[in-house]
Amino acid sequence: MRVVGLSSLAKTETSQYGQKFSLASLDAEEQAILEDNWNKLLSTTDSQVRRIFEERADTIVAGIMAIKEKLNRRKFRGMNPGDAEIGFGFIRPGHVKTGSNAVGVGMRVNWRVAFGAIGTWVRYLDGLNITTPFNLSEDHGLIITHLVSQVSPTPFVRDVHFQIGRVDLIPEEVADILIGDNMNQVAVFPIPTKIVLPEDELLVTANGEVGNEDLKLGGLVVGLGRLLKREVPTW
Repeated sequence: MRVVGLSSLAKTETSQYGQKFSLASLDAEEQAILEDNWNKLLSTTDSQVRRIFEERADTIVAGIMAIKEKLNRRKFRGMNPGDAEIGFGFIRPGHVKTGSNAVGVGMRVNWRVAFGAIGTWVRYLDGLNITTPFNLSEDHGLIITHLVSQVSPTPFVRDVHFQIGRVDLIPEEVADILIGDNMNQVAVFPIPTKIVLPEDELLVTANGEVGNEDLKLGGLVVGLGRLLKREVPTW
């Protein structure tokens, strides 16, 4: 993927779902690091996930620039940031929470979601319960692009509902994740890209058939090296 020439690089502001984001610029060195590391990162993942990332490159770069702005315009250093520099990688369970918004508590250790009754919405990512969001740390943001069911052969999830800050999005029907309608017939389902800035509130609920789903949140975490380097993030 070529970074140079993407329209987002020339912008100072972007908007999403009625929210406006100020964008910090990426200098030539940062663009070169992003392009090199982006291609190395994508070479490690499934071809369908690569396609999603490649098709959304401009929006994802805008997300990186928005998070950089929130992180006081520190230097972007890709997959090898210093503690006070900005890096990126795939979202891991510890970058989101379930069940608590207290400092150092509630970070997820896996992607498990338990569906107990058909048609009943349950907690997926939250700060206490089905109506209470959690706040991302001051050191990291998220760019969410897709969902992956790690349950084989039949995923249980059918719908998800995102609330980001004051923006309450409509529930999204993702039942076609069952079909695996892609080259490798894997349970990957693209969803509209969502940018979640550091310290933003996030609440995600889910609905599905009865069973234990392992629903991976797909996309990128962008944040300071001091958080991204931790094997078990605490914030």
